[in-house]
Amino acid sequence: MNLEQILTCVDIESRTNFSNVNIEQICYSSRECGPNSLFVAIKGYRTDGHDYITDAIQKGAIAIVHSSELSDYQDNIVYIKTPHSREMLPILASNFYRHPSDYLTTFVATGTNGKTTSCSIARHIFSTFGKKTALSTGVGFFIGDETVKVDRTTPESLDLQRFLRQAVDIGSEYFFMEASSHGIYLSRVAQTRFDCAAFSNLTHDHLDFHKTMENYYQVKKSLFLTDPPYTIINIDDPYGERLAGELKERGKSKILTYSFHKNSDYVLSDFQQGNWQQSFRFCGPNIDTVFHLPMGGLYNAYNASAGIIYALQKNIPLSIISTAIETYTPAFGRMNRIHHNGYDILIDYAHTPDGLLKFLTGVKGNTKNRLISVFGCDGNRDVNKRPMMGKIAYDISDIAILTHCHPRNEDNIDVLNQVRAGFPDEDHVHVFADRVDAIKFALSLAQPGDSVALAGLGHYRYVERNDQFLPYNDEDTVRQLLNLPKA
Repeated sequence: MNLEQILTCVDIESRTNFSNVNIEQICYSSRECGPNSLFVAIKGYRTDGHDYITDAIQKGAIAIVHSSELSDYQDNIVYIKTPHSREMLPILASNFYRHPSDYLTTFVATGTNGKTTSCSIARHIFSTFGKKTALSTGVGFFIGDETVKVDRTTPESLDLQRFLRQAVDIGSEYFFMEASSHGIYLSRVAQTRFDCAAFSNLTHDHLDFHKTMENYYQVKKSLFLTDPPYTIINIDDPYGERLAGELKERGKSKILTYSFHKNSDYVLSDFQQGNWQQSFRFCGPNIDTVFHLPMGGLYNAYNASAGIIYALQKNIPLSIISTAIETYTPAFGRMNRIHHNGYDILIDYAHTPDGLLKFLTGVKGNTKNRLISVFGCDGNRDVNKRPMMGKIAYDISDIAILTHCHPRNEDNIDVLNQVRAGFPDEDHVHVFADRVDAIKFALSLAQPGDSVALAGLGHYRYVERNDQFLPYNDEDTVRQLLNLPKA
């Protein structure tokens, strides 16, 4: 594609050595650049892409988009200066991939917890109905029979637009995706057209980034100000109730609410769970039925609701929706269960205070005897949630085992001590600096009727420590320790 086409609607301050060259690739990492590529230099929180412009040129970049002044301009390279290169990247990407979301019906879920399960259940409903679908979550990008591993909940805008184009090219009709607060704030979802946006909840997390809950809320709210045709909101969450009220005042989107406890468009009731299954009654316009979901935890009834409501708006028959809910298989790292010698091991990404509370409560509700929890907190992330999570694990677990998640660049012992500050006492708490040792100890304690809940890493296949990504996965570890075959 020629450069002039790619620059359509881009805010340009100046052009140097401009020529309408043909671009074969766009990249924001110099490592990815190849011949005839356009390199977009983005100033990040840890590194600045402007420092890698020379590397990009050496690898074949023939055009540079930048927002900082440069000390050197090579004669044979096109330079495009823009006020904010990060905000221009989604425009460049959408132009380059020919506006793929225009050819898809896209569902996006946002909230502190539940995004992956909400999107996965919604996709399963539409796939069961025979629709061609694609899915983008923190677990990966799923298109046809292909799975692409990702390193963040919401891909960078360039990667997202490429995924969308791939989905279009194989004939997908529907695209389901998560939008994290970072993804929204950093313009990763800009230039993506949404048919439906769903809000699950907003609880304590990411305050190292957003600083206040109000800032966090306003970022989430901004996703809905694009006024998609459908907006689905859990109004049992206080921020969801506020969001529904504020959006109704705008009057530009069809607002659909759901709740167990409040007057809403769709009302959930009669929740029952046992043996790692649940049922709940679901009532609304032209529907009064009971759904059966093969997952524990009240929170998963909430997670299923957004997809159910969206499917109803798209006239998918109730029989199809019911079948899809009954046959849903949890996403990798989300309430995954291994049964062994009469006890159960549950693996989940629960990494926030609310997420840990809901996960452990859900496991407890399906456990006959003791709940043994293994959990931790990430390094270089919100420190205020650490003692909160310690208190939650202490209160719900019969035996709580504290260990690491991603230490990153923090001292692991410091993180553990900050979590320990939330324990009223340490009578039934054990601390292990090594996660494998913690899991091994938990499994050694387990007896028939017990549950071992592993929280915090879920789908991750690595642990981040001192800028290294060390191979690791909770389920693989459990299977190795118990001499079970790989899944």
